[in-house]
Amino acid sequence: MSFADAFSNPDVIRNAYFTSYWAWILMEIWIFSRDVRKGSGQKKDRGTFILICVLITAGITLAFWAPHLWPQAKMALPMLPRVWTAITLIWAGIFLRSWAVLTLGRHFRTSVRILDDHKLVTSGPYRVLRHPSYTGGLITVFGVGLGLGNWISLAAAFAGIFISYSVRILVEEKALREHFGEAFEAHAKRTWAVLPPLW
Repeated sequence: MSFADAFSNPDVIRNAYFTSYWAWILMEIWIFSRDVRKGSGQKKDRGTFILICVLITAGITLAFWAPHLWPQAKMALPMLPRVWTAITLIWAGIFLRSWAVLTLGRHFRTSVRILDDHKLVTSGPYRVLRHPSYTGGLITVFGVGLGLGNWISLAAAFAGIFISYSVRILVEEKALREHFGEAFEAHAKRTWAVLPPLW
């Protein structure tokens, strides 16, 4: 089988999509596992961690069921470019989210927590975005939904993560403003929150 044939083979495409999907799941498990090294500090999460887990899980679950429940919502898009675009988005989001996590190092948490020695990081992806890990998550989940080839799949997957992240960002930025004051305000003025130039 030539490279061109493999690139367009349905089994190869399907395997590439699900490999990418499980790579994202494994990355999220790795991120969550880092929280076992929690430092001291104030937890200001306000239940957003639970909200994120519930809504993203519900959105992804509905996304995978949607092609069976609502086949009439199938995307009238060419399969080959659609799925390879989806795979590219999944990996782009994985890269950005991983970069954001590694840039913050031990200060990254899956819940909103202000550590005793908390620092305002403005390097790496944080030079442009205040929440690049959320940007990465949104890109990946959009790719997951797109790859399923159903408009309801895409809407469900994206809605779950978008709503939960929107609430989380309000809570997180309130905590950062309270802790860093003018330094965070200055950072906020020169950066986008998540999605330039919209947000």
